Amino acid sequence: MSLHRKQIILNEIAFWKKSKLLPEHYCDFLTALYAQGESSEIEEKDNSSKAVLAKEKWNKRVLYIMLGVTTSVILASLVFMTTLAFIPILLAGITVLGLLFIAFKSAKNKSVMTPFLLICSALLLLGASFKIWDVYFADYPSVLIGLIISNCLIWLFSGLLLKLVYFSISGIIGIALILFYLFRFYV
Repeated sequence: MSLHRKQIILNEIAFWKKSKLLPEHYCDFLTALYAQGESSEIEEKDNSSKAVLAKEKWNKRVLYIMLGVTTSVILASLVFMTTLAFIPILLAGITVLGLLFIAFKSAKNKSVMTPFLLICSALLLLGASFKIWDVYFADYPSVLIGLIISNCLIWLFSGLLLKLVYFSISGIIGIALILFYLFRFYV
């Protein structure tokens, strides 16, 4: 076993001992087993904090990579939506489904990325709705109003089901603004 791997294992054992994930005598036994008789008590205090820091750094790296990839996909989808017709709508739909899948997977871990992914998927769905109207129904403003109301209803029900206040408020405000617009210009 390489020295680096052995040190990682010893760090983990020290972390387990410090956070009382295993009984102390088990941790001592595992430390003696992996240290192969070498003294590791001096390093034990530093190792447990290094293990925690290594996990935190790894989680932050994954978070930043996911944030970068998500932002790139959304920007690319928005660029495609302004230049092509059917392909960007399809890509936006696939991206929305992918973002929702990742958001629900990260929600189990109570990740900070979950609200960001949900908001990005909602905005991307709204952009795809505008593109659908622009490409297929540009002569019918009532279809645009229907698509906007549909998005607002999705936000409202998502907010109620997932207990996300910002989605509920966005849905209510959007529906109120559409109703105000309809009342003002059509009545």
